[in-house]
Amino acid sequence: MLACVLLACVGGSTRGAGITVALATDTPTPAPTLSPTPPEEPETPGGPERITVAFVGDLMFQREVEQAMVEIDVGYPLERALELFEGADLVVGNLEGAVTDVGVPLVKQYQFALDPALAGGLTPFWAVSLSNNHATDYGLTGLERTLETLDEHGIAWFGAGRTEAEARAGIVGRLPGAPTIAYLGYDDIGEVIWASGETGGVARASAPAIAEDVARVRAAGDVDFVVVTLHAGTEYTHRVTARQRELAYAAVDAGADLVVGTHPHVLQHVERYEDGLILYSLGNFVFDLDEDDLVTLGEGPFQSVVALVTFEAGQPLALELRPARIDVYENRPRPATAEEAEAILALLGHAEAGN
Repeated sequence: MLACVLLACVGGSTRGAGITVALATDTPTPAPTLSPTPPEEPETPGGPERITVAFVGDLMFQREVEQAMVEIDVGYPLERALELFEGADLVVGNLEGAVTDVGVPLVKQYQFALDPALAGGLTPFWAVSLSNNHATDYGLTGLERTLETLDEHGIAWFGAGRTEAEARAGIVGRLPGAPTIAYLGYDDIGEVIWASGETGGVARASAPAIAEDVARVRAAGDVDFVVVTLHAGTEYTHRVTARQRELAYAAVDAGADLVVGTHPHVLQHVERYEDGLILYSLGNFVFDLDEDDLVTLGEGPFQSVVALVTFEAGQPLALELRPARIDVYENRPRPATAEEAEAILALLGHAEAGN
């Protein structure tokens, strides 16, 4: 497997073992549950001093992908990609669409919903960001069903919620002895129900809101690192917009260590800004794409990557990039070939001027 390593190439421990999750807020809203359940025996000192998280881009388990889950196996979409997660303690992605069998679809061009009966196919993920323009495709009823289903499967979530406070609260992942990481998520695209006051929905991206939330999490004093996910940018372009930079820089300026971007559906470059690391777009990871899409859209939407980030106290973030490609015939991600990987890594390392 060909990989590009920034700063260091690192290993990891058993993915998910002993992790707990909590809301990054003092509000009484219950936190998402997590699987596997932490061990019942007393914690022992001397646990891992670092933690490695694998991040992927857009996850769309609908249309032909959902059909394959029904006809072949619920784990079909991720089966060939699992080796790309090796060495990661946690896996985090952006879940495009609701996981619901109830709700009224919003009036928009595309509405995505995965049958909750197939949600077991999501279990390789420790957490998913819901801060995107499809989380409320089936209204607040569909969002509620999504949250319930993810909870039932032990998958943590952030970036949306039953109230604005919950949507912006974020979550904190803890592994005994390892650094603690807060995750916050925001959507800048629209076509969604924004969380506002006591009304649920998706956390809306703005530089002031992001800065306020990052500062709040930092002020709590019990978090070592802060990750912000941003659903922003222009679809099907490798060019980073001025708006993406504005939001990402605001997050880092406020104290975020890592910004992970989604929505463009193609890869965009990696940038070191001040003390932060910005992954502007990780592209698609699970998405129904076929030969016609390859002809009309080109290679971009098929090119993907798994970004393994290692968090270690007192050290800069270490990034390992593992190229992947959505197979045009199998309609699922797999490790990239050497030739495919070379093109992918060239894209991630090439900074283009913003619009």
